[in-house]
Amino acid sequence: MDKFYRLFAAIDFSENQKESLYEYGRFIKKNSSKGNFTRKENFHLTLAFIGETRKRELVEEALEEGVRLSRVEPFAVETEGLGRFKTGTGDILWVGIKESQELINLYEKITWCLKKREFSVEEQKFKAHLTLGRGIRLNKDISIEELAQKAPKLIVPVDTIHLMNSHRVEGILTYTSLFETSLNKL
Repeated sequence: MDKFYRLFAAIDFSENQKESLYEYGRFIKKNSSKGNFTRKENFHLTLAFIGETRKRELVEEALEEGVRLSRVEPFAVETEGLGRFKTGTGDILWVGIKESQELINLYEKITWCLKKREFSVEEQKFKAHLTLGRGIRLNKDISIEELAQKAPKLIVPVDTIHLMNSHRVEGILTYTSLFETSLNKL
């Protein structure tokens, strides 16, 4: 029987960039009464969440085809400010990514190739972001605007798209790159 995977397509970050995001998360944690914050090793930019499947090879094919069809050459993304999604159990806080045509092209082609192979992909508008934590309740003496002033400004080179597996290792949520494909070098 084939193994079950919980997959997503993503852009990975350097160790220094992950450290910068992690330290920013620690700063927010100090100004919060509760929250589940992202582990340093898990920072990434999700392009498409695929979910649970046994069809890893089909996902790899879709990823390769999507990157090829996008005709995107290596580029860079930039972080931008702090945002939040409000929920009843606490907020999801995230660092934004400046909109870029290359990123949108990759997202559109990869999701199109996944749908063509009958994978269910979220239908909402793509909002590139880096999740800092979930279920966060900020202390009353600090505002989101004050926290946003300390957001790291990163420029992240993008030349590879990863197929990541979300799984638990000794009870710890871990993201492991299973496959990668390089952007078009025209």
